Amino acid sequence: MDKELLELEAELKRLRPVLPSRELTAAIGRDLAAPPARRNFWAWAALPLAAVAAGVLLLQPTRTSAPAPALVQATPVAPAAPVAKFKPVSAENVLYAQSDDGLVTLADGTTALRYRSSYVDTITWKNPNTQASLRWSVPRTEERVVPVSFQ
Repeated sequence: MDKELLELEAELKRLRPVLPSRELTAAIGRDLAAPPARRNFWAWAALPLAAVAAGVLLLQPTRTSAPAPALVQATPVAPAAPVAKFKPVSAENVLYAQSDDGLVTLADGTTALRYRSSYVDTITWKNPNTQASLRWSVPRTEERVVPVSFQ
């Protein structure tokens, strides 16, 4: 090795880290003593349900109430706007992960192989009049348990 690299290596060996300040040590101690923040699982679980509800509301025809009697009605009622009619045109599911969890023992004591598959299902709706489209994707996981007999 050449002389410059040896000098650099010697200089690096002489370096020592600076001790952390008392404020930093106290802050780390407070953070470690505090209970961990809970993840809001239900908020994430509610997202697909909200998407389904929005899709159902979009696909349902709007209901108009019956017009009031002519004697009570002072202004004419405008006709209801046409409702967009979406029809499903495609559905696909994409496998993006698959794992073999190996042998498991079931509740009744039998041995089985467990497989997990993760998919993304996508459904597309289209309005034939306006060619507008709506696409909905939702992840899902399948777990398959196959009994095994050793003979």
